[in-house]
Amino acid sequence: MSRLLAALAAAAAIALAGCATPGAAPGLATAEGPPNLWTGRFAATVTEAGYDAREERSSGRFALRVEGARTELELSSPLGQTIAQVRLDAAGATLLAADGKSWQAPSAEALTEQVFGWRVPLANLPDWLEGRIAEPTERDGARVVAGREHGWSVRIDAAGTGRPRRLALDWPAGAGGSQRRLSLRLVVDSAVRTLARP
Repeated sequence: MSRLLAALAAAAAIALAGCATPGAAPGLATAEGPPNLWTGRFAATVTEAGYDAREERSSGRFALRVEGARTELELSSPLGQTIAQVRLDAAGATLLAADGKSWQAPSAEALTEQVFGWRVPLANLPDWLEGRIAEPTERDGARVVAGREHGWSVRIDAAGTGRPRRLALDWPAGAGGSQRRLSLRLVVDSAVRTLARP
């Protein structure tokens, strides 16, 4: 379950190396407009506080799709095996683990708090992946490169096109050594607009 916790802690990326060019995922029909499907790699580190402080690490791949009020997040291992699937819609949030267990809650934050003991703002990922942060703290010209939202610190590294390529997400923002901490890294390999599914 610690692997699932680290994975859900986001959608976040492997060792921030490499520089793949964003493009369409194989077999997907694409359309004009802003992205609604992001795929890439994540790495998550949970650091426990206290005398016996230790770290737990997890990494793999993610696919995030947004269609209207519905958001779907799939996390898989580096070898492509599904770890978890999360669906958010008007009815609430559902998490389905690879072992068949499932959980439901009114929101993504309530779901992650119920399952893991802390709130992960999965519903904010599409905005962050597009470079939108509610409380910007740093800019590069007109582009936001860092900020805070829902207690998280968000840092964005853009590709040559200006679209976010790497994200560093840390909770709680400004955490000291005495607090339990979650560090997520995302590398976006592809950001495309897909046709609505029937």
